[in-house]
Amino acid sequence: MASAMIRPDVAEFDLDAVTPFKMLRSMSPALRGIVTNLHDALKELRACVFRAGCLVLTDEQIARQAWIEFSDLEWALPEIIKAGFMARDDQGALFSPHLYGRLLRKEDREARKAQADLAWQHVQETGDLPPGLTRKQISARMNGMKGGRCRKGESPEERDARRAREIAAQQAQRNMPLMGVVAGGKTETQNPNKKPNGFSVSENSVSSVSIDLEAERDTYIPSGSISGETENPKPEIPEALVKQTAAKILTASGFGDDQVGYAVSFAKRWLGIGATPDCIVAAIRAHKSTMAKNGETPRRLKVFEAAVLRAIEAQGVVEQAASDAPEQRALTAQEQEFEDNWARASQLWKTAFTENRDFGAVTRQWPTLAQENGLPDIPFSRDAYRAYYFPPPEAA
Repeated sequence: MASAMIRPDVAEFDLDAVTPFKMLRSMSPALRGIVTNLHDALKELRACVFRAGCLVLTDEQIARQAWIEFSDLEWALPEIIKAGFMARDDQGALFSPHLYGRLLRKEDREARKAQADLAWQHVQETGDLPPGLTRKQISARMNGMKGGRCRKGESPEERDARRAREIAAQQAQRNMPLMGVVAGGKTETQNPNKKPNGFSVSENSVSSVSIDLEAERDTYIPSGSISGETENPKPEIPEALVKQTAAKILTASGFGDDQVGYAVSFAKRWLGIGATPDCIVAAIRAHKSTMAKNGETPRRLKVFEAAVLRAIEAQGVVEQAASDAPEQRALTAQEQEFEDNWARASQLWKTAFTENRDFGAVTRQWPTLAQENGLPDIPFSRDAYRAYYFPPPEAA
């Protein structure tokens, strides 16, 4: 474990001043081999310093431990220490700054993780837990309230101060003068000079006007467009429908409770743009089946978003086509009789021709065949049937 690892005895250690280990490529092959052997020996010992208990190993002992000739280590060690790939602690023990830095970073991560675990346990015990959110989502929200993560080398106090400066700068920018507002006509002071491109700046020249954005917004922009509200707000989606749709989404996608928050969010969004629960579920199932055929497995709900949006668009097209279709007039009794008998005649002619394969023979037999099946004794054609059922008015 990291806590049991033997570490160097140093009062001060600048983690940012450690030489990048990739710089070892610029060293000579002999030095690279010696540094690599030293690090391999420390890794086998699960240590970052050549010390046995309270005993500081001599260079000769270190050479034996690292499988290096003592004469080679003796001439190479000063150059290696100068380059920063090895160092001496306050007791003179040889240690690796890289392995020691890795140990410090690991301990820092473990400490921050332990602190986060305690904070999470406290949130669970107090019950101050937003429903439908995972621990990762809640932690991200809490970090956002604190101003986000600290930048590299930045303390929490410095982060808070930086965040305060950024907010102040944003507020100051809202009321800053706008340069470049085009006036309606000529300005009082015209510039007769021309720009290098040949365009004159005397007509409709650019003036510097200071505008209070808050005043302009209140005067010219409707309050609904600022707050996100519209004159015709969308109807509120029932919470019960959102929850039912979210449950169907989880069932169709095969995800567990860790995706509840995402399912509720997607359900609310898709229902808000006109989707039906059946349309959403059908799109998810179809896309999941396609992924399964390709040997893929969905890892998050967002993978279904494109398929659902396509299904919603198709649903809108079908609804629009249905609404645009002209209403069909109900057929009269005479029109219905014409359609039924013509359909019977068509089927009878098809059957007779299939059996005989002789157009002339079927035409000659047709009057008898029609009478035997209760059809009028007229030639087989739609125009003839229409003239029979809807005779033209007699000429005056």
